[in-house]
Amino acid sequence: MTKSLNTARWPWPAAVTLGVVALGSVAFAVSRDGSGASAAPVAVVSATASARAEGGTRLTRVGADGALIVSVAGLRCGVAAIGPADLRQRAGGEFCLADVAVENAGQEPRLFDGSAQRAVDVHGRAYATDDRSAAFLNDRVPSLLDEIPAATTVRGVLPFDVPAGTRLSALLVHESADSRGARIALN
Repeated sequence: MTKSLNTARWPWPAAVTLGVVALGSVAFAVSRDGSGASAAPVAVVSATASARAEGGTRLTRVGADGALIVSVAGLRCGVAAIGPADLRQRAGGEFCLADVAVENAGQEPRLFDGSAQRAVDVHGRAYATDDRSAAFLNDRVPSLLDEIPAATTVRGVLPFDVPAGTRLSALLVHESADSRGARIALN
């Protein structure tokens, strides 16, 4: 059973850890180049490849659920396809890519369940991650697709296939499908 996060009872080391994660997210966002491309070796093919110029957003937003602390460092929408030419995953509408850092603040390895994550648009509609595209976007080691060791932070990308022109307002992040979750505002 997962306990919910109660900020009134946080010991000061947890608050310091959360602050360090937020600073790490800022450093991650600043270290990225201006083209909107991730530092990971990912083939993103799109008619609007310059997502930064067409609505990409750098963020520093944090949410926690259970032992996992999730920082959203950026959001890029308008991506038409992901992956190498011979295995390209095309969006039904367009992909919105959320650059995240997930810290396991617990004392045991945890799996970040990609299928439990949701993006919410300005009208309250929720969209699940696209698991096939996530495999191409998270091919580095360590990966969001693997267990995250205790006291470790892993960076990656959550892809959401949304209707063209969708404006996302939040991410709902969960340690698992059964956990309470945390809402991270994107605006």
